[in-house]
Amino acid sequence: MAEIEVQLVEVLSILSESVRFKILSLIASKGELTAKDILSEFDFTQPTLSHHMSCLKEAGLVNVERRGRFAYYSVNKDTIDLVLSGIESLKSGSKKTEKAKDLSDDSKELKKGKKKKKKDKSKKKKKD
Repeated sequence: MAEIEVQLVEVLSILSESVRFKILSLIASKGELTAKDILSEFDFTQPTLSHHMSCLKEAGLVNVERRGRFAYYSVNKDTIDLVLSGIESLKSGSKKTEKAKDLSDDSKELKKGKKKKKKDKSKKKKKD
């Protein structure tokens, strides 16, 4: 399976959880929200929200911007475009669109950056 397809399946599996889809829809409807704003719309605890937000971040579906002590969540439109292109390719019968390929290349770079951060964290733990 091509890497773009693997990424698409990963994103779709994250969105198949109805709560995550609802969270993403809520964020999309408001533009950006804090965890407190999101929690006010659901009947679950902060640790549960934290788990769902972590899944959405790892899949590249949300962006997080820290301002002071608050984190503001917004929809990552590039990942949404990737999903739309992937679905559209099913309709048109083509394997990949150029836009999906370009977005996949961007996502590879993003994931490389995430991997580096994870490695840095593990090095810090070893030093302490």
